[in-house]
Amino acid sequence: MPWHELPARLRAAIEAHAGPVTRSEPGGDGLSSSVRLILHTARGRVFAKGCGPDDGESRAWRLDLSARLSPHVARISPALLWRVAEDGWDVLGFEYLPGRPWADQKPGSPDIPKMLTILRELEGLPAPPTLEVTAADCWGRYADDPALLDGDALVHRDPNPTNFVVSADRAWLVDWGWAVRGPAWLTAAQLVLSMMESGWEPGAAEDALSALRAWCAAPARAVAAFATANVRMWDAAVTASPGWPRDFRAGVARAWAAHRAHLAGIRLLELREAFPGLPGDGGGLA
Repeated sequence: MPWHELPARLRAAIEAHAGPVTRSEPGGDGLSSSVRLILHTARGRVFAKGCGPDDGESRAWRLDLSARLSPHVARISPALLWRVAEDGWDVLGFEYLPGRPWADQKPGSPDIPKMLTILRELEGLPAPPTLEVTAADCWGRYADDPALLDGDALVHRDPNPTNFVVSADRAWLVDWGWAVRGPAWLTAAQLVLSMMESGWEPGAAEDALSALRAWCAAPARAVAAFATANVRMWDAAVTASPGWPRDFRAGVARAWAAHRAHLAGIRLLELREAFPGLPGDGGGLA
């Protein structure tokens, strides 16, 4: 929604915090808010993001979660400068980041190391007590063992290219409205899928994340369980409403799950070669 179409009282309340707005421009794409603007003021630029009275409870809840998590992600995300509630509107004002509002996640991209630096920081951040939504809440219905998705780390559920801002020397991770509590490796697992959507092969995408300690230490069984749950989730979405981009993402999820199953098969094969007395080899265990 353009700046001039916002209610006058809301604009006045925002200018009381940000200063007089001299001009505005669209603040990029997004599905979680109806206001995404870069406001130019006498004090500098600010990124404004918000919801209106017609946006529904889900959008309002996710915007509120972004605001509540902001102090916990200050090292890797823009600072929340102010919050304005007026006439049924809720608008957040964030520090403006001087960078490209998307990351290049294609193979060989120089943005990959910058994203990994941010994810290394994220691995060490615990979920705050106020974050009650868990990974099991999101994927548990599709998982054979939801307990494998338990954890107390702060997880960004959607590290897609448009949720990074990239400058010449670093990156930031934005949009925390979908965050959950879960295992520390789960954001990296989501990034594998996003990188595959940008053209990576599954094994190469996984190898590219080798600098992430939590990812390297992730139990193979838990990662495979998440991969399988992700396939079931996207298959259900396609069944309910087929078409782009759901069909594409379901295909990516299946490709990654097949890769994880192949790895499990190789490991079992190696184990049987090392220990020929395993059950199923004909000899059994004494």
